[in-house]
Amino acid sequence: MNKQFLFLVVLAILMQGVVSNKVWADGDDPISFIILPPEGGGDAPLPGGSGGDDNGSGEHSDPKSPVQMPTVVQDDYTLYFYSGCAGSILQIRDEFETVVYSTIITDETDEITLPSTLSGTYEIRLIRGSNTFVGEIEL
Repeated sequence: MNKQFLFLVVLAILMQGVVSNKVWADGDDPISFIILPPEGGGDAPLPGGSGGDDNGSGEHSDPKSPVQMPTVVQDDYTLYFYSGCAGSILQIRDEFETVVYSTIITDETDEITLPSTLSGTYEIRLIRGSNTFVGEIEL
C-alpha cells in the first residue's frame, strides 16, 4: 500500500462530518468510507470536495477535482443517506465478497432498511460512476 493511498484513507475518514450540512442523532456516527483505486490501475481520486465526480456519462468532467465523499449513518438496520449518495448503487457484501443486498440510491432516497435476516459484519459499497466507496457495518 503506497503512502498516497494511506494519506487518502486518513483524509477521507477525517472529512466525514465536514461534507454534510445535516445533523445526525448523538451516538449515530457516519460510516467511514475509503475510495478504492480504479480497477484498471492508477491512483484513487482525491476525497473531500463536491466536484470531480462523473457527469453521468461514466467519464470524469475533471479527474483532478476532489470527489464528494458519501455521508451515511447507520441506526440498527436502517441506513440514512445525507450527502454524496444520489445516483449510487448500494451493495452489502459478506465476508466472501458475495453481494447479499443491492439497491439503487435515487435523489428521493433518504433512508433504507436492510433485511433483518442479515447478521454480523458486512462491507458496504457505494458505487457512483467510476468511484467506489467502501466501508464496514455491523448488523
